[in-house]
Amino acid sequence: MPPDYVYTLTTPEGVQQRIPIELVDDAIAIPDRFSPPAWAALTYHQCSHCPLDKETHRYCPIALNLAFLLPESALGDSFQTVTVEVDTPQRQYRQTTTLQRALSSLFGLICALSNCPHTRFLRPMARFHLPLSSASETLVRSASLFLLQQHMADRLDSQDPLAELNARYAALNELNRCFTRRLRGKRTSDAPINALVLLNVTAREMHWNLEEELASLAPLFGNDSDA
Repeated sequence: MPPDYVYTLTTPEGVQQRIPIELVDDAIAIPDRFSPPAWAALTYHQCSHCPLDKETHRYCPIALNLAFLLPESALGDSFQTVTVEVDTPQRQYRQTTTLQRALSSLFGLICALSNCPHTRFLRPMARFHLPLSSASETLVRSASLFLLQQHMADRLDSQDPLAELNARYAALNELNRCFTRRLRGKRTSDAPINALVLLNVTAREMHWNLEEELASLAPLFGNDSDA
């Protein structure tokens, strides 16, 4: 069986890194023989709002997946130009961008597929992954899938159905901020850290501007008051 996702990063010089992701029950498959590094331990720069207990979780779920999937050697610095190709069973995506943006897309997918309490709500987005999405695309996908999830749970009678989504992005923002400390100094390239910074910017903007940005999309759905 082919992997569920494959990220392939290629530099202009032809240096290539292929990162396959295989899933088992919507979780990243990690072989028993894998020995995680020390920085993947739950207690290593543990997030300030992490609800997990070291007695039941030896490793941080996100750090464990990152440690397994990312090579110790990086392709270059943050602004190194790379061509990123993402293969899924349904289609293939290709774009030339910076290494930090390519890794940010990959990190977002890994977070969504990790069993972290603060990223579980992103799991539907992983199932319908859109690599290198724009801010507007992320907004529409996140809000739409969240409201669909709320509908499935018969919870749309809430006075403010988006309040919980806003709170979740606030928690995700804190996770991204804390997680940069875990990776800092562990790799020769600054690209993995800056990739998380990009995710942090996206989460922060989603948290601060959710209602405003959704209102700006109203004309697309025929809800413009001037229409």
